[in-house]
Amino acid sequence: MPGLPGNVEAYNDCVPMAFTRTLLVQARAYDVDIAAILKAARFPFDPLRQGEQTAFVSREQYSRLCVELFRAIGDESGGIMPDVQTPPGTMRLIALSMINSANLAAALKRAIEFNAVCRVRQGAQVTNRVTVNTSTREATLSYFSSDDDPRVQHSVLCALAIWLRLCGWLIGQHIDVTEAGCAGPRPDFVAGVRHFFPCPVQYGQLTNSVTFSARHLEAPIVHNEQQLEDFLKLAPFHLVIEPLASTLSITHRIREILGDDFRREMPSFEELTDLLNMSARTLRRRLEKEGTSYQRIKDNARRDVAISLLSREGLTVSEVAEETGFSDPSAFHRSFKKWTGLSPGSYR
Repeated sequence: MPGLPGNVEAYNDCVPMAFTRTLLVQARAYDVDIAAILKAARFPFDPLRQGEQTAFVSREQYSRLCVELFRAIGDESGGIMPDVQTPPGTMRLIALSMINSANLAAALKRAIEFNAVCRVRQGAQVTNRVTVNTSTREATLSYFSSDDDPRVQHSVLCALAIWLRLCGWLIGQHIDVTEAGCAGPRPDFVAGVRHFFPCPVQYGQLTNSVTFSARHLEAPIVHNEQQLEDFLKLAPFHLVIEPLASTLSITHRIREILGDDFRREMPSFEELTDLLNMSARTLRRRLEKEGTSYQRIKDNARRDVAISLLSREGLTVSEVAEETGFSDPSAFHRSFKKWTGLSPGSYR
């Protein structure tokens, strides 16, 4: 996936240098003039130069470099599907077709129609649709092309996650992917997939798919065309590295209240209603509207902190369990496997 190194941990509005170096390595693979795109992106230094000590670049620098790379290779997808290129500007046009829709379901329908018209594949069978399981109230966005190399299917899956991040921005909600399926084999390096999917991922499936609450499909689009133009300036950062949190979302407000220190007891639901200054009935309705629950938000918060801690050297699994509020390491093992599909040791 474009711009995803082996270590994908990002910090606030800064981008670890590994992301930038990965972009430049990819540029080199396409015989792009690296000096030229660095100059066009207004970089004051060469990240590939030996001895370069800068640890981070700004989100603006990273986004500009992505744009210049896409221009140089003529492909906004970064070359993940070399037989069908995506000309620079395509995402903007698709987003413009989506933004005046009544809700996310209508917006996704427009995006799928746009994709079918603008990305013609001669002789290939392409599946791209949204289905809803009425019994579980879950929606699944899927994409598969019969002429894609099996080795790039995990990149195609990550592209679905990028589109869901755009959808989340359109409706002002975090879209929590509960499970994902990949049409290709498990890649040798899974850091990129893990970056987008802290949930269980099944490989060797018939299609690439992401599953999420169907309630998001009912959500109205909350941004306009001018806000889209502003968003697109930093879109590579927000779509690839760090989603733009929406202050409109009750999920975001609760995550802020919970923080990252789970050694202390988390607020009860009743205490949470007091902190948010709303009734229990209103809070449940708001959470249901966003396709989530207080328990899921708590689980995801602990999962995200656990994943971050497991990536650090020097911490044992038992210490990570303690840091995330588990007094019993075995309970942490069970919970982590439920969240991610892997044991803490296997994930590490």
